[in-house]
Amino acid sequence: MNGFRPRGRRSVHTATAIAFTTTALALLAEVALSPSAPPAPPESVLAGRSDPSREPPQGSAQPLPASRPEHIDIPEVGLSAKIVPVGTTADGAIAMPKDADRAGWYNGSPTPGEYGNTLVVGHLDSANGPAAFYRLGALRKGDRISLTRQDGTRVGFTVTRMAVHPKGDFPSRSVYAPTSQPQLTLITCADWDDSQQRYRANLVVTGHL
Repeated sequence: MNGFRPRGRRSVHTATAIAFTTTALALLAEVALSPSAPPAPPESVLAGRSDPSREPPQGSAQPLPASRPEHIDIPEVGLSAKIVPVGTTADGAIAMPKDADRAGWYNGSPTPGEYGNTLVVGHLDSANGPAAFYRLGALRKGDRISLTRQDGTRVGFTVTRMAVHPKGDFPSRSVYAPTSQPQLTLITCADWDDSQQRYRANLVVTGHL
Protein backbone atom coordinates (compact mmCIF):
# COMPACT_ATOMS: atom_id res chain seq x y z
CA MET A 1 0.00 0.00 0.00
CA ASN A 2 1.68 3.20 -1.21
CA GLY A 3 -0.48 5.72 0.56
CA PHE A 4 -3.58 7.69 -0.32
CA ARG A 5 -4.29 10.95 -2.08
CA PRO A 6 -6.69 13.15 -0.13
CA ARG A 7 -9.68 14.26 -2.20
CA GLY A 8 -13.14 15.60 -1.43
CA ARG A 9 -15.08 18.69 -0.42
CA ARG A 10 -11.97 20.82 0.16
CA SER A 11 -9.67 19.05 -2.30
CA VAL A 12 -9.06 22.08 -4.49
CA HIS A 13 -7.45 23.91 -1.57
CA THR A 14 -5.83 21.12 0.40
CA ALA A 15 -4.37 19.19 -2.52
CA THR A 16 -2.50 22.31 -3.58
CA ALA A 17 -1.20 22.96 -0.08
CA ILE A 18 -0.37 19.34 0.71
CA ALA A 19 0.77 17.25 -2.25
CA PHE A 20 2.51 14.33 -0.60
CA THR A 21 0.95 11.16 -2.01
CA THR A 22 0.54 9.57 -5.42
CA THR A 23 -1.91 6.71 -4.96
CA ALA A 24 -5.60 7.44 -5.28
CA LEU A 25 -8.11 6.72 -2.55
CA ALA A 26 -10.50 9.40 -1.36
CA LEU A 27 -10.12 10.26 2.32
CA LEU A 28 -12.08 13.38 3.28
CA ALA A 29 -14.32 15.10 5.75
CA GLU A 30 -17.81 16.51 5.31
CA VAL A 31 -17.85 19.55 7.61
CA ALA A 32 -15.71 20.88 10.41
CA LEU A 33 -17.24 18.88 13.22
CA SER A 34 -19.52 16.50 11.39
CA PRO A 35 -20.35 13.16 13.02
CA SER A 36 -17.67 10.83 11.72
CA ALA A 37 -17.29 8.35 14.55
CA PRO A 38 -16.26 4.80 13.69
CA PRO A 39 -18.76 2.01 14.30
CA ALA A 40 -19.53 1.21 17.93
CA PRO A 41 -17.32 -1.40 19.61
CA PRO A 42 -19.05 -4.60 20.68
CA GLU A 43 -19.69 -4.69 24.43
CA SER A 44 -17.43 -7.71 24.76
CA VAL A 45 -14.37 -5.72 23.62
CA LEU A 46 -15.45 -2.18 24.48
CA ALA A 47 -12.57 -1.56 26.89
CA GLY A 48 -9.91 -2.82 24.48
CA ARG A 49 -7.85 -4.04 27.42
CA SER A 50 -6.02 -7.32 27.62
CA ASP A 51 -7.63 -10.25 29.37
CA PRO A 52 -6.05 -10.35 32.86
CA SER A 53 -6.43 -14.13 32.92
CA ARG A 54 -4.10 -14.49 29.94
CA GLU A 55 -0.37 -14.55 30.46
CA PRO A 56 1.68 -12.34 28.09
CA PRO A 57 4.11 -14.18 25.80
CA GLN A 58 7.48 -15.12 27.26
CA GLY A 59 10.19 -12.56 26.68
CA SER A 60 7.72 -9.70 26.24
CA ALA A 61 8.67 -6.25 27.47
CA GLN A 62 7.39 -5.09 30.83
CA PRO A 63 4.31 -2.88 30.47
CA LEU A 64 4.41 0.77 31.43
CA PRO A 65 2.16 2.15 34.16
CA ALA A 66 -0.95 3.96 33.00
CA SER A 67 -0.45 7.52 31.73
CA ARG A 68 -2.76 9.05 29.15
CA PRO A 69 -1.35 10.13 25.77
CA GLU A 70 -1.03 13.84 25.08
CA HIS A 71 0.60 14.03 21.65
CA ILE A 72 1.07 11.94 18.50
CA ASP A 73 3.91 12.42 16.01
CA ILE A 74 4.51 10.62 12.71
CA PRO A 75 7.55 12.29 11.12
CA GLU A 76 7.40 10.29 7.87
CA VAL A 77 4.16 12.01 6.84
CA GLY A 78 4.47 15.24 8.82
CA LEU A 79 1.64 14.40 11.20
CA SER A 80 1.74 16.06 14.61
CA ALA A 81 -1.28 16.59 16.83
CA LYS A 82 -2.32 16.99 20.43
CA ILE A 83 -4.43 14.19 21.90
CA VAL A 84 -7.48 14.66 24.10
CA PRO A 85 -9.48 11.97 25.94
CA VAL A 86 -12.82 10.99 24.39
CA GLY A 87 -15.62 8.71 25.53
CA THR A 88 -18.59 7.33 23.62
CA THR A 89 -21.60 8.89 21.91
CA ALA A 90 -25.23 8.22 22.83
CA ASP A 91 -25.35 5.33 20.35
CA GLY A 92 -22.19 3.73 21.73
CA ALA A 93 -19.69 4.82 19.08
CA ILE A 94 -16.32 6.21 20.05
CA ALA A 95 -16.73 9.99 20.18
CA MET A 96 -14.68 12.22 17.91
CA PRO A 97 -12.72 15.24 19.25
CA LYS A 98 -14.69 18.49 19.20
CA ASP A 99 -11.60 20.25 17.86
CA ALA A 100 -10.80 18.83 14.42
CA ASP A 101 -7.11 19.59 14.93
CA ARG A 102 -6.94 17.20 17.90
CA ALA A 103 -6.78 13.42 17.93
CA GLY A 104 -8.90 11.55 20.47
CA TRP A 105 -7.74 8.76 22.78
CA TYR A 106 -10.66 6.52 23.72
CA ASN A 107 -10.50 6.60 27.52
CA GLY A 108 -11.93 3.10 27.81
CA SER A 109 -8.81 1.68 26.18
CA PRO A 110 -5.31 1.21 27.65
CA THR A 111 -2.80 4.04 27.61
CA PRO A 112 0.20 3.62 25.27
CA GLY A 113 2.72 1.13 26.62
CA GLU A 114 0.24 -0.78 28.74
CA TYR A 115 -0.73 -4.28 27.66
CA GLY A 116 -3.75 -3.97 25.41
CA ASN A 117 -5.15 -2.13 22.43
CA THR A 118 -4.81 1.67 22.58
CA LEU A 119 -7.49 3.30 20.41
CA VAL A 120 -6.96 6.76 18.89
CA VAL A 121 -9.40 8.41 16.47
CA GLY A 122 -9.29 11.63 14.46
CA HIS A 123 -10.90 13.79 11.77
CA LEU A 124 -9.42 14.04 8.29
CA ASP A 125 -10.66 17.44 7.19
CA SER A 126 -12.75 20.36 8.34
CA ALA A 127 -14.47 23.41 6.90
CA ASN A 128 -11.25 25.28 7.58
CA GLY A 129 -8.85 22.83 5.96
CA PRO A 130 -6.93 19.65 6.81
CA ALA A 131 -7.59 18.15 10.24
CA ALA A 132 -5.52 16.05 12.66
CA PHE A 133 -5.50 12.79 10.66
CA TYR A 134 -5.48 14.28 7.16
CA ARG A 135 -2.10 12.71 6.37
CA LEU A 136 -2.79 9.34 7.94
CA GLY A 137 -3.46 7.68 4.60
CA ALA A 138 0.09 8.42 3.42
CA LEU A 139 1.57 5.99 5.95
CA ARG A 140 3.37 2.84 4.87
CA LYS A 141 4.18 -0.35 6.73
CA GLY A 142 7.32 0.14 8.79
CA ASP A 143 6.71 3.83 9.49
CA ARG A 144 7.16 4.91 13.10
CA ILE A 145 4.49 6.45 15.31
CA SER A 146 5.47 8.20 18.55
CA LEU A 147 3.06 8.97 21.39
CA THR A 148 4.05 11.27 24.23
CA ARG A 149 2.36 10.48 27.53
CA GLN A 150 1.35 12.73 30.40
CA ASP A 151 4.25 11.40 32.51
CA GLY A 152 6.72 12.60 29.86
CA THR A 153 7.61 9.19 28.44
CA ARG A 154 7.46 8.56 24.70
CA VAL A 155 6.24 5.25 23.33
CA GLY A 156 7.12 4.19 19.79
CA PHE A 157 5.05 1.95 17.53
CA THR A 158 5.76 0.58 14.06
CA VAL A 159 2.99 0.43 11.46
CA THR A 160 2.27 -3.23 10.74
CA ARG A 161 -1.06 -3.06 8.91
CA MET A 162 -3.29 -0.63 7.03
CA ALA A 163 -6.79 -1.49 5.88
CA VAL A 164 -9.90 0.27 4.59
CA HIS A 165 -13.21 -1.26 5.72
CA PRO A 166 -16.67 -0.36 4.38
CA LYS A 167 -18.83 1.05 7.16
CA GLY A 168 -21.43 -1.64 6.58
CA ASP A 169 -18.82 -4.37 7.01
CA PHE A 170 -16.56 -2.92 9.68
CA PRO A 171 -14.81 -5.75 11.60
CA SER A 172 -15.43 -4.33 15.07
CA ARG A 173 -14.40 -7.43 16.96
CA SER A 174 -10.96 -7.60 15.40
CA VAL A 175 -10.30 -3.84 15.30
CA TYR A 176 -11.27 -3.25 18.93
CA ALA A 177 -10.17 -6.65 20.28
CA PRO A 178 -8.08 -6.76 23.48
CA THR A 179 -4.46 -7.80 22.98
CA SER A 180 -1.85 -9.45 25.19
CA GLN A 181 0.82 -6.98 24.03
CA PRO A 182 0.84 -3.19 23.61
CA GLN A 183 -0.88 -2.31 20.34
CA LEU A 184 -1.91 0.99 18.77
CA THR A 185 -5.01 1.32 16.57
CA LEU A 186 -5.63 4.57 14.69
CA ILE A 187 -9.03 5.10 13.04
CA THR A 188 -10.36 7.76 10.72
CA CYS A 189 -12.93 7.99 7.93
CA ALA A 190 -12.28 7.08 4.30
CA ASP A 191 -13.80 6.92 0.83
CA TRP A 192 -15.76 10.16 0.49
CA ASP A 193 -18.95 9.87 -1.57
CA ASP A 194 -19.64 13.18 -3.32
CA SER A 195 -23.10 12.17 -4.45
CA GLN A 196 -24.29 11.16 -0.98
CA GLN A 197 -22.09 13.59 0.96
CA ARG A 198 -20.88 10.98 3.42
CA TYR A 199 -18.06 8.56 4.14
CA ARG A 200 -18.37 5.02 2.92
CA ALA A 201 -15.49 3.46 4.88
CA ASN A 202 -12.97 3.72 7.68
CA LEU A 203 -9.19 3.63 7.47
CA VAL A 204 -7.62 1.54 10.25
CA VAL A 205 -3.89 1.70 10.97
CA THR A 206 -2.38 -0.88 13.31
CA GLY A 207 0.96 -0.43 15.06
CA HIS A 208 3.00 -2.61 17.42
CA LEU A 209 5.55 -1.64 20.05
